[in-house]
Amino acid sequence: MKRSTTSVFSLAALFSSAVALGQPLTPAPVGGGLSRAALIEQALTRSYALANNQAEQTKVKIEQQSLRNQYLPEITFNPTFTHLDRDISITIPRLPYQPLPKELYSGPYDLSQVIQRRDILRATVSANVLLFSGTKIPTLGKALTAKGKAISAMADKERMAIIREVAQVYDQLALVAKSEQVLTEADARLLAQTTFINRAVKEGLATPYDRSKVELATQDLKAKHVDLDGKRQLAIARLTQLTGLPAAQLADIRPELTPLIADTLATGIDNRPEIRALTFSEQAANYKQKATIAGYLPQAYAFGKNELRRQDLSAIEPYWYVGVGIRWTLFDKMAARSERRTAQQDVLIAQNSLSQARELLTLNLAKAQTDVATANQLLAVARQKTNLARRALDIATKQYEQGLIRITERLEAESDFQKAEFDYLQAIVNQRTTVVAQREATGDLTVADVY
Repeated sequence: MKRSTTSVFSLAALFSSAVALGQPLTPAPVGGGLSRAALIEQALTRSYALANNQAEQTKVKIEQQSLRNQYLPEITFNPTFTHLDRDISITIPRLPYQPLPKELYSGPYDLSQVIQRRDILRATVSANVLLFSGTKIPTLGKALTAKGKAISAMADKERMAIIREVAQVYDQLALVAKSEQVLTEADARLLAQTTFINRAVKEGLATPYDRSKVELATQDLKAKHVDLDGKRQLAIARLTQLTGLPAAQLADIRPELTPLIADTLATGIDNRPEIRALTFSEQAANYKQKATIAGYLPQAYAFGKNELRRQDLSAIEPYWYVGVGIRWTLFDKMAARSERRTAQQDVLIAQNSLSQARELLTLNLAKAQTDVATANQLLAVARQKTNLARRALDIATKQYEQGLIRITERLEAESDFQKAEFDYLQAIVNQRTTVVAQREATGDLTVADVY
């Protein structure tokens, strides 16, 4: 009995000295590096999707300008050279009587007059200008305006997708950084445990089997360090692809990891970019349908022509002229009717797409709200499990000090605590992901919402 008591006190003394040598490290302060907002702004600047969207908006502006240009005059310059087989002339036939006395005129009375030489060189400038398009051009202009708004709304969708993606990758870096702190503290505890077990083996208070268990736990920690380093490198590579920043500039990022506050006030989907884009698309389809009515209306135009080279003009050709006219197609082989029917189907498709999008996005919002509630509950459970695992680790450590449990039970408590902390950190990441998804589901996600 005395020997047993002595062994217990010896174990306690050894463990106390070992703990003194290997106290858990104080968590390192958050490292430097770019913030979430800075990386998101960089990714938005670099986004190919947003650049393509901007190009689409520019194309719409070009189409609008091209439509307005229909009211500009069309001016053409037409130089021509024509060679005839002979001169054009007028011949007066011989008269059957003598109209004048021979004393006054005794010549022939048949007369031939050339009115157009066979070589004709002409240069003309003609102009045509549209005065009235049958309401087609202004109506199509309204359709293009609605189309531009739809494309602009889809840019907001791309922005939110980039914000979400950068936030998720940044959270992965935060998860890795916090997990490294967990492993650093575990390293310190195992270092103290290794020092203790080596002394205990020398004094015959522990077995080599106990030491091998501690060494195995140490190797497990090394494997976890390697795994975290791989995840970190992958996250940095993804951020490099998103932002275009070099990996060396992202290497010092050690972000904090805290839960986000869910927005319980936004409960609708009317602000979703898809809803706004489809609404504008429906308006554009309606305007295109109205534009088809112009096929049944007349068009008014003005025209004119001026002869720049007048030497070879015939006597009956004018030097210049101007005028106005009406062009009214009475039968176009049913082309206008077909365009109108096609436009009606486009309107129907736009309406169906909008209705379907409302249903799907409403369902998506309900799912996002449920996910947020579930993630908050799981986060609370994970926090409680971490507290319990910490308490169990403290109890196991004290009991092992007193020789009441074996090293395997002490290491199991250590493993349970690590798992509980990892699960808690992952629960925070999951909660942040669901809150971001909920804000995106309502169409309200901005850079300021991700902190």
